[in-house]
This record gives sequence, structure tokens and C-alpha cells, in this order.
Amino acid sequence: MRAPASRVAVVSACVAALVGCAAPVDGAPVVHIVEAAKPSPSRPLNQVLPTADELTSALGGAGFMGQQVDGGPDMLLAGVGESEATPVECVSATFRLQKVVYQSSPVRAVASESWDGGDANGPTTSGFFGAVKFATPDDAQAFFASSAQKWQRCNGQTLVIHQPQHGADGASRITDVDIDAHVVSAVVMQESGGSASPPIQRALGLASDCVVDVEVTDAGGAADVGGAHDAVDVANLMLSKVGAF
Repeated sequence: MRAPASRVAVVSACVAALVGCAAPVDGAPVVHIVEAAKPSPSRPLNQVLPTADELTSALGGAGFMGQQVDGGPDMLLAGVGESEATPVECVSATFRLQKVVYQSSPVRAVASESWDGGDANGPTTSGFFGAVKFATPDDAQAFFASSAQKWQRCNGQTLVIHQPQHGADGASRITDVDIDAHVVSAVVMQESGGSASPPIQRALGLASDCVVDVEVTDAGGAADVGGAHDAVDVANLMLSKVGAF
């Protein structure tokens, strides 16, 4: 038996309006309004950055967080100019969060923070952690894929920075490049004025429309870090925090 047209219309209207309908009472339908699902609120990009407790666990020992910085693309660093680096494509693997690396991509937001580890016995590790939000996940994916290719090509190469204003050229050798689906990492040995600096671990990670940019330095000066394990651990920690921005 077909239901009356009026009752069919009420049921259809309930579905179309995303409301809940109970059984009719005395011939009249009882309608309960159901609030439509709301999208999750956007999280601030700086929530992707690691906390002091997380870094103590990941890097070992206590430390001090630097001032948190966040804003637009103008928060990218301008330490290395395009004309100062040879080969310029190796700047990405060597230096953190550089404007020359990101400037051709649609960056929407940048957040960063530093860390100094150590106690009365001396320094341990230091770090710099950045998060970059792109216009879309596809833009972030394209940047990450291009960067991974550059890091791979730069494995075993030496980047030379020509900065006469600082009195001497600097050279950085890039080694131990490792790539997986979401993180690319490397170890960088920097030389300036004939002296070598402690090894630097670098990692770049991808999640959604966000790229994390990590630098961890062994301030104690270990000769062989055996890969960028600490930087990768921190990058994965940050990636686990990435939500919908």
C-alpha cells in the first residue's frame, strides 16, 4: 500500500534539510532539528613545533627553547642569497628555512623555534625547527618531491657560499642523504676559515599541506653521527601533529 503523498513529502523534506523525524503523533510528524556537523577549527601552525619536554625525550637531556616566531612568508630566513651559493640547488639540504629555497612556492604561513640543550657540564645538542604551510596539499607535495630530488643529487657534493662581507668563503659537504615517502634527511659538515664545525643533521618532512624543516647540531662535536637519526625523529614528531589548517 502506498503511503499518503503528504507523509512522503514530510520524510523527503526531513532528509533534504538534514533533520531528524520521529514517528507521527496524532497524524502530525514530530521533527527534531539535528545540528549539522561543523568543520574542525583550524589549528595554529605553531602547534606543530616540538615542546621542550618532547625535545628532552627525543634528544636527551634538558634544554632551553628560544622565542617562537610565526607569521607569513616574510618569516623565512634570508641568510643565503641565490647568487652567493654554488650549486644553489644544494642550499635546501644545507641551510634551514631559507627564503631562496621556498620563494617560488605558494607559502601561506611560517612558524619556527630554536632549542639549546645542555647543563652545567656543557652543551649537548642544539636545534632549529620550522613548519611551513602551503596553499594546498598538492603544493606541499610538489615542493617536497622537488626538494628530495635536489637532496639526492647533492649527496656527496660540497656547497660553497661566497660572502666576501664575512671575510671568507664557507664550504659545506652534504652526505648520508636518505629518502622515504615522507622524510628526506642528510648530514652536513661545514667548514669556514679552515676550521670544521660540528656535524649538522638535516631533515625535511611532509604531511598534508605542511612541510617541516629541521636542523639538529651536535654541539659536543662528535666526529660521526651515523646519519641524521635525531633530526628524523623530531621531524616525525612534528609531522604527527599536523592536522587540518
